Amino acid sequence: MQDLASVLKEFSKRYPAIGNDKAAAAFEAVQQDQDIRDFWTENQANLKPDALVVSMTDLFEFVREKKRSADGKPALYPGYRPTLVVEKGYPHVAYEPTEETKKSLRQAALLRSIAVPKSVAKADLNQIVEEVGSDEGRAPAVAAVVSTFSALVNQHENGGQDFVPGVYLSGDFGVGKTYLMGAFANALAYNGIGVMMVHWATLIERLKGSFGNNGDQSLLDLIDEAKKAPVLILDDLGADTLSSWSRDSVLAVILEYRMQHELTTCFTSNFDLNSLEKYLSQTKDGQEPGKAARLMQRVLYLSKPVAMAGKNRRLDR
Repeated sequence: MQDLASVLKEFSKRYPAIGNDKAAAAFEAVQQDQDIRDFWTENQANLKPDALVVSMTDLFEFVREKKRSADGKPALYPGYRPTLVVEKGYPHVAYEPTEETKKSLRQAALLRSIAVPKSVAKADLNQIVEEVGSDEGRAPAVAAVVSTFSALVNQHENGGQDFVPGVYLSGDFGVGKTYLMGAFANALAYNGIGVMMVHWATLIERLKGSFGNNGDQSLLDLIDEAKKAPVLILDDLGADTLSSWSRDSVLAVILEYRMQHELTTCFTSNFDLNSLEKYLSQTKDGQEPGKAARLMQRVLYLSKPVAMAGKNRRLDR
């Protein structure tokens, strides 16, 4: 196979009319593109004699999409960049994910969520930090979450083994607890840290739904996943009607494992710690303050309490 300069020269001779229409611009762009020149040099031995003629459309698409990206225009395949490959002796344009897309795909693989609001999927911790300013109701909660995030990223990057406690985030309906924790989860996954965020009441309902439906294994798998997630966020703890089963066979089992293995665990709840203890002590079987106290020990070991206040943001939409 000839070098690209010779092929281009021969192509011009065979198709002299090319200079009279728009194809001339395409031909010139292909001719001047350094990436195509490098590709041709590297793959010259594997290209067929008519490779330029047959693949001119692909080559121009490659040049065009590179230029669109450089000019900040919408790409043919957003999040992917063009590259050239040899297929059966001919150049073809292919698309591979950009570094940002690769990171987003890794993030999606590292983030497991159950019944988390759609709006939370795009929650951005950096944006929250920029917006919170000196908001007395929210700033302490944001600072606590950012501190935990920084400690986890530092541990991940440096191979640290020290236990990083999570955050017990309490506050009224709609102040942004779930959104803040969702941003925290997104930021962790973006930095390569596995995280599971679960709406507590929905988790319990799914577990109940697996009963009597050959679902014992899926029940065990889901509990096991929550037990072992590198970082676990239990959202809206206390939103369900508590039963001794959900408390003793699910919550206690998950928290005991995570405490023994020192796994970062976070919570959001409308209850402060005193109200949470009262909630955990009362089931249809009556008052059981001893079991509630034991669970509270685990919650306090695994997380640091911080209150979040402010207006109900759901009403502002």
